Amino acid sequence: MRIPVPTTALIAALVIVLLPAPAQATPIGDQLDTAGEHLEKVIEDYNEVRDNLRTTRRQIADLNEEIRPLERQLAARRARVGVIATAAYRSSGVSTALAVISAESASDFADRLLVLDRLASEQKEAIDSLSAARDRVEAARRSLDAAAGQQASQELALATKKQQIEENITRLERLREQTGFKPRPTIKGFKPTFSPGRAGAAVRFAYAQLGKQYRFGSDGPNSYDCSGLTSAAWAKAGVPLPHNARRQWRAVSRVSRDELKPGDLVFYYRSIHHVGMYVGGGKMIHAPQHGEPVRVDNVDYQPIHGYGRPG
Repeated sequence: MRIPVPTTALIAALVIVLLPAPAQATPIGDQLDTAGEHLEKVIEDYNEVRDNLRTTRRQIADLNEEIRPLERQLAARRARVGVIATAAYRSSGVSTALAVISAESASDFADRLLVLDRLASEQKEAIDSLSAARDRVEAARRSLDAAAGQQASQELALATKKQQIEENITRLERLREQTGFKPRPTIKGFKPTFSPGRAGAAVRFAYAQLGKQYRFGSDGPNSYDCSGLTSAAWAKAGVPLPHNARRQWRAVSRVSRDELKPGDLVFYYRSIHHVGMYVGGGKMIHAPQHGEPVRVDNVDYQPIHGYGRPG
């Protein structure tokens, strides 16, 4: 019996069936979204470390101011102990017993006892004060040394984060070049209702920044990152906020979506690395990410973590 030879078409069909399907490449748009989100997370980490460093530097400055008068007190107490010791020696000579024995009268004897007793009391008080002053200076110096070590560690972390940001920016821009990326346009024609009070002042400020470029670590006046914009807006209203989304979340009062009012902040992602300002009508103003200007977007721009009200 003759076995039929497979045709070319049949062989091709068998190859298609038997070979595994090629893995689907991740769409470039998804890669862009992932790269942009990762960059923003690193930027907010950078902002947090920088905020810590600023706090540490203030602590070091305060400790230096505290140490100066403590050191002056220490020097004054050392001098006082020296004066008392000299006076005690001159009054008592070689010893207390010799000073008492050498008294020429009962009155002189009593006077010398009183002087010696007073000198002993002053001597003890001066020595105790000297010891306490020395302890305060040493404690302040230990705190200063610890803060200086912390500052060095934070400066290193900041430099590392900055390098990571710059590398991520390069990767993001390369991806954008591959796609002819154009930033999403702002929602046109929307203008918030500007209410009176601090929240209204914050919204007016944020609205006036529309179109300004995103720049990591910036809080104005010509560019912003996300938490830089919200902190600058509320600073204009007289309410200080940290330049970091996570810290802003900890600084605000929680509100529900139904309670949202213009000026409230909207926080995004589980790890809280993006923040925008609610301006009414289901819209918010924010500094989106590198290469994109401050704009109006829908509140549901990205996964929402929660809502908060400053002040």
